[in-house]
Amino acid sequence: MKTIKLSNGVEMPNMVMATNWMEYTQLKNIMVAGFSAGFRAIDTARDYGNEATVGKVIQDVIHETGLKRDEIFITTKIGNGQQRTGNIAHEIEISLNNLRTDYIDLWLMHWPYPDYFIDTWHKMEEVYKSGKVKAIGMANCNVRYLEKLYQAGITIPLHCVQFELHPMRTAEDIVSWCQKHDIAIQAYSPLCRMIEPIKKSSILQAIANRHSKTIGQIILRWHIQQRTVPVIKTTNPNRMIENSNVFDFNLSADELKQISSLNQNYKFHLESVCCPGY
Repeated sequence: MKTIKLSNGVEMPNMVMATNWMEYTQLKNIMVAGFSAGFRAIDTARDYGNEATVGKVIQDVIHETGLKRDEIFITTKIGNGQQRTGNIAHEIEISLNNLRTDYIDLWLMHWPYPDYFIDTWHKMEEVYKSGKVKAIGMANCNVRYLEKLYQAGITIPLHCVQFELHPMRTAEDIVSWCQKHDIAIQAYSPLCRMIEPIKKSSILQAIANRHSKTIGQIILRWHIQQRTVPVIKTTNPNRMIENSNVFDFNLSADELKQISSLNQNYKFHLESVCCPGY
């Protein structure tokens, strides 16, 4: 795995393993396979309900593989319920305890929760200054909320944002805004969950055939060449090897454009379901 440098100098691996909703045994199998394949970054969140399980798996896998904590990049998130409570300094202590670590590499606000997200960000800035998190950012954001945040007199700029991004949702407005402000991008659902329009795309299949790769590998390479960091979920350990085998070829400029042409502004998540008032 290679890394990209955040605006504050922190190095972030350019591919991430997702852990949402997985229990111990399944997650351990995935993490062991991922580390063996070269992955060094993990994504979780308090609202996934398994943050403590992720911490236990990381601890056990580190012990068994000989990896060190500073070789692993951990992202976690603070949810809406914690924003409402407002004790953000306490919430990081809970995440540190859950993840069995004394620092978090990237701490994201899970949603720009209306009426709370600006106050939450100011409190996250203080946690960042304490050194308990190495970088901070936001997930599920759009340009409207990014603009509101930057107009609110913040002292620490976003280092990274995470949002749904794949060939059927290229989100050019958010990507452009982040590039303009030197903000790194993590892309969740990076393969669009391999829905039928992706699996049966003649454009993707032709490019895959040309490079002797799978459609999934082509899409991951599309992300990497555009410097968007895919956050990949799989329950199949063998898939981790396939996902990591994307560093031995390059897509042409024309192929990148062809893949982006699949954009339909398609989304899995309706923001109003997870974030009332969004």
